[in-house]
Amino acid sequence: MDWFAAALLSAVGLSAQALVYQRLQKHYPINTYMAWAWLGATVVLAALYLRPEHIGGIARNIVPLLLSGASSMAGNYAYNRAIRLQDNIGYVEAIMSWRLIITYVYSLLLLGSVFEPLRLAGMILIIAGVLAVSGAWRMKASDVKIAWLGWALLGGFFFALLSIFARFANDDGLSGEVSIIVVLLVAGLGFLTAAIGEKSSLKIRISHIHLIIAVIVCAVVGNAAQFVSYAKSPNLAYAIAVDNSRIIILFLVGIMLVSQSWSRAKAIGIALTFGGILLLA
Repeated sequence: MDWFAAALLSAVGLSAQALVYQRLQKHYPINTYMAWAWLGATVVLAALYLRPEHIGGIARNIVPLLLSGASSMAGNYAYNRAIRLQDNIGYVEAIMSWRLIITYVYSLLLLGSVFEPLRLAGMILIIAGVLAVSGAWRMKASDVKIAWLGWALLGGFFFALLSIFARFANDDGLSGEVSIIVVLLVAGLGFLTAAIGEKSSLKIRISHIHLIIAVIVCAVVGNAAQFVSYAKSPNLAYAIAVDNSRIIILFLVGIMLVSQSWSRAKAIGIALTFGGILLLA
């Protein structure tokens, strides 16, 4: 799978994951369901991809993988806090898009990525589309609360670090499918430790087992595809930009489930996003 197809698959998987998050956080603390999601996904991915010959590559890159795992935990915790405080996931996604700036500059300066005007234009179109579809471009002062905004900015920062540290391991020959196993394991153990530390129950009610299974499946598909796109993309920001198009999926789901309305701005935003995706392709 090339980086572009992986980024598209990641957008679908992580969109579904965000929707399941919203359901779970009505019933459980963040650390509880994230421990189940990440450790469950670790087991599934390890069974699918981890082989004895990968141990040497993991050992060589243990420091960046540990840092990537810690960044994953911090970023996902911040993201969950943000969507708990802000019902419009699109607002949160739009603010977190600032990680594109970090990863784009990093890729140009330190990864030796080639400056490609058309793909840069594609990224800008996607950002504009995300702002239009989410409605973030016309947020009122009353919508901007320091609580969710701060968590969203923090989440974007840690997700940028997550991709950067993961790329260190990828450039040393470790595949995205293998590196995500270590990252999820580290983050999952972090969430488990935090849940135990705050004395949160890890018990899941039988009526919610299907949600845990769903979030594990979404984590497996979305995160594995995301790390493949990070490993293979010529510029980390390209993969993140395509992945950001998940705001379109969330908007369309919102139309079907909660009767969100169409508007000219949102229609233009969808067109801009698809145009940007085509340029990045």
